[in-house]
Amino acid sequence: MRVDLKRPRGAILQDQARFKILACGRRWGKTYLGIMYLHPPKIEPEGFSWFVAPTYRQAKRIAWPVLKKLHRAWGWHNHVNYSEVELTATLPNQHKISLMGADNEDSLRGVGLRRIVMDEYAYMKPNVWGEVIRPMLSDYNAPALFTGTPDGLNHFYDLYDRGQSNEKNWQSWQYKSIEGGYIEPQEIEAARRDLDARTFRQEYEASFETVSNRVYYSFNRDTHDDRRDDLGDAPIVIGMDFNVQKMTAAIGHRIGKDHVHWFDEVVLRDSNTFEMAATLRAKYPGSTVYPDPAGSARKTSSTRSDHAILRENGFIVIARRAHPPVKDRVNAVNSRFMSQAGQMRMTIDTEKCRELVTDLERVVWKGSDVDKTDQARTHMSDALGYCVEFLWPINRGFVGSIMR
Repeated sequence: MRVDLKRPRGAILQDQARFKILACGRRWGKTYLGIMYLHPPKIEPEGFSWFVAPTYRQAKRIAWPVLKKLHRAWGWHNHVNYSEVELTATLPNQHKISLMGADNEDSLRGVGLRRIVMDEYAYMKPNVWGEVIRPMLSDYNAPALFTGTPDGLNHFYDLYDRGQSNEKNWQSWQYKSIEGGYIEPQEIEAARRDLDARTFRQEYEASFETVSNRVYYSFNRDTHDDRRDDLGDAPIVIGMDFNVQKMTAAIGHRIGKDHVHWFDEVVLRDSNTFEMAATLRAKYPGSTVYPDPAGSARKTSSTRSDHAILRENGFIVIARRAHPPVKDRVNAVNSRFMSQAGQMRMTIDTEKCRELVTDLERVVWKGSDVDKTDQARTHMSDALGYCVEFLWPINRGFVGSIMR
């Protein structure tokens, strides 16, 4: 098998360390590297190799097409048996390469592996490696490759740091997005302007950032407070989160192309979508609402969906068909408050939007997820985030299509 590899990918594959950790920026080419890693010069017959993504859906959507594309490039595709149901490619020597999701831990147990790729390991549960995967490598002293974009100083960083030590059999590398050769320099600079500084360093420079536990760290009530009232004909936008216990809506003016000013909010406790729609209709009839995507199917109030109720009350409803990753929504909000280039493109009337301000100051991380232990929190910031992420998405390649 011949593979045309750009440096430094070739050096990573050829390194003799048993456990390899690659921290790289977005669009560096780590998925291709991971699939190549599962095809060493000598592939043992009747063995098993795995590519594990954080979720089964991610493995199917991202890695499966790459696997088949590389097989076609190598002239293998007519000699490999592909199971679309099991996401398994059986090679002519009966070696099986399977794509798995770490979201179902029980499905990962009980097989002796020849080698494994742990893709986006920062977004898996820490115990998946030590308790589930590591024992499966012992039968054949199998190697492992960990890849991903950093997510703070979590368990992915622990392995990366181990690879930077002199410990035998461990080696790690760190590369910026631009060093992968797939992204043009002007796109990197565009991202630098769009993102806040910490997010840019983490996502495009593969930096392990030390962050406070606050989710919306870019918000500062003194810096972002704006009490203006008269915004003329600036269109109104509404972000909305559906919950029976607390229905929330954030109301803002979109100013020009890039700025939004949040000047009002609605919080209804033990309520329903009918009451929220009536409340908003009395003050902001015919406005555009960017709600929780789940409301297209969820029925918190009746036999009709939450989105349908809003439309029946005269609102324009725009939402994605599926939730974007929480991280992308959070990053979109943070970058509006302050971009890497120092641009502030979102303000709040902190006197009128007290629930929103409280959320922005108190919502924290719990591991890699937003902490929802306090049931009073996250609803208003979620409402804001649905609107902001749709209008100014961080990940423009997200496949969740829109509906109107």
